[in-house]
Amino acid sequence: MLAALPFKRLKLAKWFGLVLVGVIMVSMWLMLKASRAEQMALRARLETALESNQVSQASIKMLTKQSEAANRLLVERARAQSEQEAKLNDDIQHLRDRLNDEPCYQKPWPRDVTERLREPY
Repeated sequence: MLAALPFKRLKLAKWFGLVLVGVIMVSMWLMLKASRAEQMALRARLETALESNQVSQASIKMLTKQSEAANRLLVERARAQSEQEAKLNDDIQHLRDRLNDEPCYQKPWPRDVTERLREPY
């Protein structure tokens, strides 16, 4: 009977070892399954982020082109306005020079004429 006791302990230890290996394998399988689910969720988030990034890059390109076009238009308008103002100043100066020679423009205008000219249209 004493000899059978170590044999039973050895048999019990084998079964305990098998159960322990089984529990470890099941827990590893569950952890692997959870890891795969997490990986799938992360892939979905990555795809969503990449799509959002592509949309944002397209928007940035479009806005950059619009900004450049608006900038060119503003520069052209400013240049045209500057040229027009210079031409207008030249015309005014030319007319003043011509009127300086006319004796009728050297006299002050009558008060009622200047008041009439200052009235709104």
